[in-house]
Amino acid sequence: MLLEVNHLQKIFKTRFSKEETMALRDINFVVKEGEYIAIMGESGSGKTTLLNILATLEKPSNGQVYLNDEDITKIKEQNLAEYRRQHLGFVFQDFNLLDTLSVRDNIFLPLVLNRSKVEEMEKRLSLLAPKLNIEDLLNKQPFELSGGQKQRVAIARALITSPKLVLADEPTAALDFKNSEDLLDLFEDISEDGQTILMVTHSSLVASHAKRILFIKDGQIFHQLYRANKTSTEFNKEINLTLSGLLGGV
Repeated sequence: MLLEVNHLQKIFKTRFSKEETMALRDINFVVKEGEYIAIMGESGSGKTTLLNILATLEKPSNGQVYLNDEDITKIKEQNLAEYRRQHLGFVFQDFNLLDTLSVRDNIFLPLVLNRSKVEEMEKRLSLLAPKLNIEDLLNKQPFELSGGQKQRVAIARALITSPKLVLADEPTAALDFKNSEDLLDLFEDISEDGQTILMVTHSSLVASHAKRILFIKDGQIFHQLYRANKTSTEFNKEINLTLSGLLGGV
């Protein structure tokens, strides 16, 4: 297994009182290499907390997260930034591009921080840019791009390090319908190439492009669906029926 999550628990404590909030109770699941998984749940269900722990941005209160057999919850604080750059890719809903850098330099940033050679960076980008249809954007600044173009650049930045796992947090939230569909088609293509993707979303339409859905409620994963041979339209209907029965709608 590429990713294994065992008995994950997260308790938040208020600073000036003894009050505790159980964000994650007992999360257990595994992810095979090359899977494309969506995590769905109501607001406050714990899905964002789970994503943050997988991203090593938060530490769990209890439990283990193994990525390629390494427990990432045990990595020392001073080594986390380097670990993220080398093993994880991130796609955010607000793009997180730097307007002071060109598109090319935004994409190169994690490799620059990893002290990669220029020749290696250019080689990787030459393979990636045509797949993402951003060849004509590389010399522009982020403020010159549309939302859909920015998200393609953000995906390029996430993939440039050849990460073991791509984590996406509501990646279509800032996009219109057409750009959202284009992005989701792109994710499917990336998945078909063997990239492992784990995406948090509240949208059944977005989730219907994934191969498996994990439903989280009250800090626990309590149900899952597999897309199998269904079209995204057929899978979307199944997801909505499941949400109506299990959650009363998300």
